[in-house]
Amino acid sequence: MKLVRIFKNIFRNLSFTLSNIGKPAVTIKYPEERRVFPDKLRLGTFGLTSDKETGEENCIACKLCERICPSEIIEIDIEKRDGRGWAKKFNLDLQSCIQCELCVQVCPVDAIIMMKEAEKPTTSRADLFLTKAKMMRNAENLEESWAKGSLLQDSHTPTMGEKK
Repeated sequence: MKLVRIFKNIFRNLSFTLSNIGKPAVTIKYPEERRVFPDKLRLGTFGLTSDKETGEENCIACKLCERICPSEIIEIDIEKRDGRGWAKKFNLDLQSCIQCELCVQVCPVDAIIMMKEAEKPTTSRADLFLTKAKMMRNAENLEESWAKGSLLQDSHTPTMGEKK
């Protein structure tokens, strides 16, 4: 009985393989060809934005992203000058990040954003540790994702219907 089951499985697997021999390949020639990802896919890395006119960083060091992070991977040190807060140190550990985007959603000034960059494999854990300088470079050099804190907060704001 056991021998019959083994031959049945071998025949089933062999027939499946033979039925797929004539079909075209579905792989792409990476990196010449790149897969198009959906806009709302959560992937990639993070960036810290700066004001395009003045060049100043947008982060006001409110620490909301640090407080809301379920993985507790964000570390911010505050520096006060010119009547506002600045992030003296902004570190994010991607190796423990669960890509929930809560830090992006809670940011009141759109300082932290998700980037569309999924093709960066690494062999070093140090590459998965994002410092303030790395995230500022990411925001300058990489394409940003669809989501920003202000867009996500506006999408959750209830709209008032017309009163009769």
